[in-house]
Formats: sequence, C-alpha cells, structure tokens
Amino acid sequence: MSDDFSTLVGQLAIWPSKEALANILESSGLRIAVGRYCVRIEDCERFCFEQYGGDLGDPIIAAEAETADRLIRDAQRVSSALAAADLRHRFEIYDGNGHLAAYLHHRWPVEA
Repeated sequence: MSDDFSTLVGQLAIWPSKEALANILESSGLRIAVGRYCVRIEDCERFCFEQYGGDLGDPIIAAEAETADRLIRDAQRVSSALAAADLRHRFEIYDGNGHLAAYLHHRWPVEA
C-alpha cells in the first residue's frame, strides 16, 4: 500500500432498494455490476454499495483507491449520479495519512 492510499467514508440519508440504486447509477452513465448483496461500480477503482439484503441493516459504502486524487474523481462521479436522483448523501475522502482530502455532499445538513 502506498502512502497515498485513500479511503472513503459515506452515508446516504435514505437507502433506495438495490434495484433502484442500480438504475440511478446506470442512468447517469456509470457501468455497474449487481451482485446478490451489492452494487459495484466498475468504472471506479473500488466503489461498492455492500450488504444489501435480508436483515443485514442499512447497506454500507466501501470505496478506496491508490491515490486521493483518483478516489476524489470516482466519488465525484458517484455523488453527481446520486444528486441527480436527489438522494441526500455525504462522502468524506481521507488520504493515506488519515487527513480529510475532500468532502462531497448533496443536501447533507451542516453541523454547527
């Protein structure tokens, strides 16, 4: 792992069904793969909405890339797709040193 290895922490205010999320992402031009419990975005280094199904609770977002710049680019594409569908969300991107590299959101409340 390089020093620039970057991770994303994200939330959706309300999670659509797996099928609805897949449609939202595809309609924005992203290539996706739908698995039994996940929706993976194939255009990104690693960006996946995981743990869909059954009694697992709300899904989670798993996203990472070798560099913060790459993850920011990937997250911007996904955020734009979610915003186009008016899905309230937020993404925090951290660099390899754990520093906040970017914050993306759509209608996420700002904390005082």
